[in-house]
This record gives sequence, structure tokens and C-alpha cells, in this order.
Amino acid sequence: MSDYLSDEEQIERLKRWIKSYGSSALTGILLALIAFFGWHYWEKRQDNKNIETLNQYQKVIAESEGAVNDKAAQSRFISNVQALVKSHPDSVFALQALLLQAKVTGAQGEWAGAEKALTQAVSLKVEDQGLVNIAWLRLARVQAAQNKFDLALASLKNVSAPAFSASADELRGDIFVQKNDNKAAKAAYESAWAALVKRLQTRELLKVKMNAIGLVPTEITPPNPIRETPQISATPTENGAAS
Repeated sequence: MSDYLSDEEQIERLKRWIKSYGSSALTGILLALIAFFGWHYWEKRQDNKNIETLNQYQKVIAESEGAVNDKAAQSRFISNVQALVKSHPDSVFALQALLLQAKVTGAQGEWAGAEKALTQAVSLKVEDQGLVNIAWLRLARVQAAQNKFDLALASLKNVSAPAFSASADELRGDIFVQKNDNKAAKAAYESAWAALVKRLQTRELLKVKMNAIGLVPTEITPPNPIRETPQISATPTENGAAS
């Protein structure tokens, strides 16, 4: 019906409606409009923020390639990683950038620098538990490389995702071997192998480590990803066509 009313009639109708229902209804409408446009503004702002973060992260990736053998380039790279972490803390991009920083410094044998980056990474409040577990696992490896065995074992306790249990137990076994605790090493290696058995995934290097301390792991036969091609029979089927 309102489609056929003139602008003046619609305005008068709105005035009567406001007069009838009072200013509280108008306030409700205004609040709803503010919420609607505010949400769209916030959503657009978040999109722009994500694009900005992605651009920063892509820049960090590009710089990492030349940062391994060039001290000046490495310094700029680390500075940009830290700028990303500062501007977008607790983001997945920040955690990934710190993992990359640890990789670059670790490749130079700068284990203290790698440990610092990874310690910073695990302190972030990132929801992606897969990445968090990777950060803890790498931190433990870096600590073990510096003979900080007790710290490494403590870090491994934070690796809780089943997908990383075999890697965590294998590293735990490596640490116990270095500590000359063969009993604990055997238990850790056997636990790692048991996890691989469940996944039907073999790991030759772990098998060598187990053999070196007197263990003979059960054989694991991974499933063949290539299915056998069914043979085509020359015998006619019931409908007279070849199968």
C-alpha cells in the first residue's frame, strides 16, 4: 500500500507512527542502523588489516631467501619479522614469521637466536594448535642442539597433538641417548614406533637409531597407493557385453 503513497504522505505517516509509539521506538531503529553500519565498517577494516598483514608476511618470505649468507640482509629480515609481530601480535602470520626467523638463524648455526625466536613464537596466543605444536617441537630441537637437554624435555611436554607424537618421542629418545640413559631412550623410541605403526608409516632413520641401542622394531608395510588394475575378462556377461 505504501508503494502508492506520495513522499509527503509517507512522511506524514512516519510522523504519526513516531507520535504513536514514542521516541523509544525511534531510538531502537537508530541503534539498529548504527549496529548494521558499524558491523560493515568493522568487517571492512578487518579485511584491510588482513591484507596488510599478508603483504607484510610476503615481504618477510621474500627477504628470508637472501638473509642466510648476508648479515646485513639478515638484520633487515629480523627487523621486519619483529615489526610484523609487533603490529599483528597473536596472529598466525606472526607465528609463521618467527618460525621462519628461527629457520634462517638456525641455518647459520646461531642456535641462541633461533631459540629466542621460537621462545617468542610459543608465547603467542595463536588458535592454530598445529602451528603451536610445531613451534614447541622446533624449540626442543634447538635446545637439544645446545645441550640444554632438560629444557628440551620440558618443551616436548607441550607437544600434545597426536600428529606430532612420533616426532616428539623420537626427539625425546635422541636426548636420552645423549644423556646416556638407554632405558629411557628405548621407551621413547618404542613409543614413537608404536605411533608410526598405528599410522602405517615407516621411518628408516628411527629404525637405525633403535637398532643402535639393541631394539628390533616390528616391520611396517605402508599401504600401496597404486591399486592394481582389474583384469578385463573376455567372457561375455549375462547381457552379452564383455566385462
